[in-house]
Amino acid sequence: MLIEDSPREPRVDPAELEAFVVLAEELHFGRTADRLGLSQPRVSQLIRSLERRVGRRLVERTSRRVTLNPLGEHLLARTRPAFWELQRAFAETRTAARGLRIGFLGPYASTLDTALTGFRARHPECQVTLTQLAWTDIFGPLRRGEVDIQICLAPVEQLGLTVGPEVGVFPRLLAIARSHPWATRDSIDVEDLAELRVIGPHPDVAPEFARAFWPPGTTPRGRPIPRVAPARTEPEMLTAVAHNNAVFATTTAMPTYFTHPEVAFVPLTGLPEARVRLVWRTDTDHPKVAEFAGLAAGQPAAGLRRQA
Repeated sequence: MLIEDSPREPRVDPAELEAFVVLAEELHFGRTADRLGLSQPRVSQLIRSLERRVGRRLVERTSRRVTLNPLGEHLLARTRPAFWELQRAFAETRTAARGLRIGFLGPYASTLDTALTGFRARHPECQVTLTQLAWTDIFGPLRRGEVDIQICLAPVEQLGLTVGPEVGVFPRLLAIARSHPWATRDSIDVEDLAELRVIGPHPDVAPEFARAFWPPGTTPRGRPIPRVAPARTEPEMLTAVAHNNAVFATTTAMPTYFTHPEVAFVPLTGLPEARVRLVWRTDTDHPKVAEFAGLAAGQPAAGLRRQA
């Protein structure tokens, strides 16, 4: 006795469904092709193939307009929620696999603490990687795609980068050798720097960073501020201060992470506070960058003063 095979259900092609859903939103084959990154003939081919699987037309085409017929409307109503949920599931899984890579400047890591806690609570499946940035290549890892988002001292004047929320404000300090007679002062003013030797910025430091963070070439009264050879890292800076009779204009963040037994930190007046902001590539496709920036903006790290 022969038993006939039951008819096989036609398989669903995700590419056809994607083309159909996007066409239903655009109602234009050209715009649909642009969104999908396909040629217009390929979009038409996918729609015709889907219609053959269904057994009826889904889309009415004229020379001026594209519309869905009732059967197309029915398919759209049933498939669009599931299709976009599938897209979200894929994007979330891809993000979890990729993780979120965050760059930071050593003394200012604490500006990320609260945002990191909130982000990890929301996305325990997403691995977060922290990378310390070099002062001489602050934006290099971001531009090379080695980190997805980073903190940096303001101002940031870089093409192709988006400057996000401010996450911390730090008053200025002067790192000075404990053996120096001024190390016991209550404060040192920028005008006094004319009588000291100040560590200058490295040539590879971003120009706007060098102008804003380091003391200017002259005091407010016009006296030259002597500069000595630059340093590349925090330990180099502190070692130069301790042994080379130089000083370094830093912030209250420095002694939190970097100290030296022969270096004192004295409040420095006359220079603006250092402001820390989040920065990311404007063309980033990472779906969690904006969310992390939002967490950082809404929940500043404890103990940091926010701009009014």
